[in-house]
Amino acid sequence: MSRVQRTVLAAVFAAILVAGWLAAQSLLELVRAQRALDEAHRAVHVKDMLIRQMLDAETSQRGYLIAGSSEYLAPYHVAVSEIKQTRRQLERMSPDAQDTLQLEALMQQVDQKLAELAETVALHTSGQGAQAAAIVRSGHGRDLMDDIRAKAQQFSAGQEEHIRTLRAEHAQAITHTYLTLGLALLTSVGLLVFVLARSMAFARKTAANECDLMNRNTELLAQAARTNEHNAHMQRLSELGRFLQTCEDMEEAQGLLAERLPALLRSTSGAMYLMAASRNQLRRCVAWGERPFVEFFEPHECWSLRKGQPFAQPGAGSASTCRHLQACEVPSPPGTLCFPVASHGDLNGMLVLDPQSQGVDLPDALVAQLRQTALEQVSLSLGNLRLRESLRQQSIRDALTGLYNRRFLDESLAREILRAERRGPEQPDAPLAVLMIDVDHFKQFNDKFGHELGDRVLRGVAQTLTDTVRASDLVARYGGEEFTVVLPNTTPQVALERAQALCDAVMKMPPVADGGNVHPPITISVGMACMPDDGQDADALVQNADAALYRAKRDGRNRVVRYTAGG
Repeated sequence: MSRVQRTVLAAVFAAILVAGWLAAQSLLELVRAQRALDEAHRAVHVKDMLIRQMLDAETSQRGYLIAGSSEYLAPYHVAVSEIKQTRRQLERMSPDAQDTLQLEALMQQVDQKLAELAETVALHTSGQGAQAAAIVRSGHGRDLMDDIRAKAQQFSAGQEEHIRTLRAEHAQAITHTYLTLGLALLTSVGLLVFVLARSMAFARKTAANECDLMNRNTELLAQAARTNEHNAHMQRLSELGRFLQTCEDMEEAQGLLAERLPALLRSTSGAMYLMAASRNQLRRCVAWGERPFVEFFEPHECWSLRKGQPFAQPGAGSASTCRHLQACEVPSPPGTLCFPVASHGDLNGMLVLDPQSQGVDLPDALVAQLRQTALEQVSLSLGNLRLRESLRQQSIRDALTGLYNRRFLDESLAREILRAERRGPEQPDAPLAVLMIDVDHFKQFNDKFGHELGDRVLRGVAQTLTDTVRASDLVARYGGEEFTVVLPNTTPQVALERAQALCDAVMKMPPVADGGNVHPPITISVGMACMPDDGQDADALVQNADAALYRAKRDGRNRVVRYTAGG
């Protein structure tokens, strides 16, 4: 081999070595740029995961504070644990100095938010639910969450700028590699094939990473939309619960349910039924949508009430379809849901929902969870309202006769006197009358026929008085065999006529059966006092009516006597 050839060969080998070294350097630079780009993308993803975990922790905390159920604590603690792991991942990514400052600011806000969540959970767990709710309503937690999002956005902006730089470096590395491979092509086809194969592999990996990132972003947006809808649902449910807790009676509560229940239950059609006082019938109180529902039905006509759990209707014509749905003008579609409404172990009603949901498109499992949460809240609120109504009736009703008791009489008489005073000169002939009523010879009746029959007679007299007076009049048991009737907006002459009608009605009462024994007719004596002539306040009217009653008894009983001064 000549010297020239050796020189050329050496030059070729040198060119191959240089081309290989240059190609190797170019590839190393390309790999470094790719890794840096992957690390930057992963930092953005981990940051997004941290925000999602903070939302999960806050959602679980709100669920625990609203529902008071320990079931919400498990997802809360899981979210807090995941947040700590995610935080360590971010800290291990070794960002530059500016990113480090942004990350430290973000973590300070995260620590404050976690402390606020832990404080409210601890307060609620220790029985200080009102204080925990006050902290939530203060808006401090929302402000912290807004600060976290702002700091996270700043961090993301820095990362996006870093990603753009890395992409530029990555593109430059690819260009340099191509130039090196072009030089290597002049010396070795194999080297060119190898470099091209490597380049295509890296290109495919980059495209796959970008596609994966887009898919994850889409999933994150969908999750955020579901979380926002869930939070809005819980807020509406909490507001409905507060309204129901302040309702005065069931009629007011039904108005609220008719207005707010359809949006909470997310169904195109539905109806709610409440159990009647007789416990043998459910009556429709709320209905919405175009699908018709029966006005009332008996408990045994619904499988959910018989089984004590939610029931989905099978296909048309099935023997296990609820009869109250078969009675509708338009048959209910398969999948129609029936839910029993119960609280404190007592059945309060039943809910029917169309299978077609409305609103934001959510997974079926989440819709079912939202409906169950709303149903539990409504059931508890209605149960508490019924309990309050029952306790109130017990506090103002006489146990034997079912009439209003002395306490309610005192409150109502004072209120009616104030109303009569407000009417004043505009209606001088329509003030107020008070009747004091006593059952004649009741002590002798008890001694002769026994207290059991006497109690039945008192109940009969009470019912007769209630049936005879107007709906606006008040009948109360004053004590023993004495009753009081308040006649608002009544002139003395009309009051005398009504008092006499009461005497006649009681005297016509049929005898109370007692094993064949027949007692004599029951009669009453009535004393009457009218406002303003016979008294200006409740004590004076009752005292003067009682004095007139004494005169009626003294004059022979079974009569009506109006109070006269000095009489």
